Amino acid sequence: MTAVGAVETAARPPRHLYVHVPFCRRKCDYCAFYSLEAVPDDDRLDRFVERVLAEWEVERATLGVGSLHSVYVGGGTPSLLGVERLERLLDALAPLLTPRAEVTAETNPEDVDEGYAEWAARRGVRVSLGAQSFLEPVREALGRTARADPAQAFRALREAGCRNVGVDLIFAAPGQTPADLEDDLRMVASLGPDHVSWYELEVVAGTPLGRRTAAASADSGRCTSGMQASAAREAPGDDGPAFDSDARAGMYRTVVRGLERLGYIWYEVSNFSRPRRRCRHNVAVWRGEDYLGLGPAAVSTLGGVRRQNAGDVDVYLAPGKAGLPRRDEERLDESTRLRERLYLAARTGAPVPLAEVGSVLDPRAVETLAAAGFVTERGGTLEVTRKGRFVADAVCVRLFRAFC
Repeated sequence: MTAVGAVETAARPPRHLYVHVPFCRRKCDYCAFYSLEAVPDDDRLDRFVERVLAEWEVERATLGVGSLHSVYVGGGTPSLLGVERLERLLDALAPLLTPRAEVTAETNPEDVDEGYAEWAARRGVRVSLGAQSFLEPVREALGRTARADPAQAFRALREAGCRNVGVDLIFAAPGQTPADLEDDLRMVASLGPDHVSWYELEVVAGTPLGRRTAAASADSGRCTSGMQASAAREAPGDDGPAFDSDARAGMYRTVVRGLERLGYIWYEVSNFSRPRRRCRHNVAVWRGEDYLGLGPAAVSTLGGVRRQNAGDVDVYLAPGKAGLPRRDEERLDESTRLRERLYLAARTGAPVPLAEVGSVLDPRAVETLAAAGFVTERGGTLEVTRKGRFVADAVCVRLFRAFC
């Protein structure tokens, strides 16, 4: 990977745009994404919007972007920008939005007041509400300090006329019980969101939650009895390793089966939707379509090149800054692109022609996985089965083992 300052034009102009807003009121204890703490009246937010628009103008002209099919404003906490700043951003993009373009804004419950809800409804914004859990003790265990009720925020959006509202949830949080998970499922049934993203908690080293988990693991290892140590590892605790792999798998099955009983379509390992309510931006990315990323730490994939803007807000907002931000660039070779294609297909259950991906497959692994019911081969295609999608990452590791 090399640092570059120029843009390599993709063979086809990207039609999907991601904007990374790297600000939060307070960073959650589990979060490993690049973000800084800020308040709504922080002058950096105004400078950020202007800098993103300047970056967009250069990229739009250089890449020849003529239309946008999707815009995804993520973070961080995009809703922290507030209605006026979000309007400035979307006003600049509006001339290139196609009639059916989907615009998504990740939104925290504490930012949903009457004005925000009415703006989202008027703009036709797809709102992705960061609930994490509808239960306050679970949110507290994740380091979510805001007291706003996600259910109340969801209802406010609906009452304002928002017709496409999804919720983001987490399972296997510290101390979360199967009963807690069922309570969250019941709330989903009651609210009826259009989309549900339900992720398994990943404890990342270096985050506050990661440090607490490591400390709890060290404490459990000092138990005098081996039986005590085993119990400490497997039992839910406030900040310890809450679940073993079997317990996590059980919670995942509960999520999938519970949402499917409610009529949701399981269209990616962590994503579920009502009919015709899939996140079009994410679907495009999972299909391997090019997309442009703006903002500090934003990632783009363009014409076989993946690049990432430097994750430094101060550098991004430096006075007199013009042109494009510093970024790292990686050229994706054919083997990497094929492995990524199969990996994404495994997560979505899409069939992949064997003639195209055969060069990166371990044929013995394919045979073994097919015999175990994790993949199927038919009509010249390879497809990860429903059983395989529960362990999609592990299936791909097996398929690629001979090549890693």
